[in-house]
Amino acid sequence: MEKLHLDNNRLIGTIPDDVLSLVRLRELKLSHNRQETQCFEALTECGAQPYQGGVLCCGGDNGEQVCADGLGVEIVDPIYYCLTPGLHGTIPAGFTNTPYLQVLDLSSTLLKGNIPPEIGGLSRLEILDLSNSALTGSIPSSLGALTDAVVLVRGNDMIRGQNK
Repeated sequence: MEKLHLDNNRLIGTIPDDVLSLVRLRELKLSHNRQETQCFEALTECGAQPYQGGVLCCGGDNGEQVCADGLGVEIVDPIYYCLTPGLHGTIPAGFTNTPYLQVLDLSSTLLKGNIPPEIGGLSRLEILDLSNSALTGSIPSSLGALTDAVVLVRGNDMIRGQNK
């Protein structure tokens, strides 16, 4: 597989490590998999059982279900559950297995943590978009090796070392 475009797909959960075993991968687009937080009455809109972890789905007034995994579920009190569906977790650190990667777009997700320095070793990378996520820490110096790449990290107030 050379292109994996799953942007705007209402994905929930984390990025599976198996994605990094796609050796011929040239484009990975997982952007815009973040949705607005919505709160629901636990008993009437989310089922009669108390939340025990895992994926929780609640129904809104329009009949559409909203689902979030454990990282996107906040129990406000026993009466309300607030769900923030989206792609959560950290950016996996095995990108050296994808040497042909040219586009890595993880923008507008709920990804957090540090930018893996291994991304700087992707010599063919042309676009790295990590904007509008919850990333923290410093921009790895290894990203300086991406001399031909457009690197976007705007909208991440917790990243140090960027031009604002």
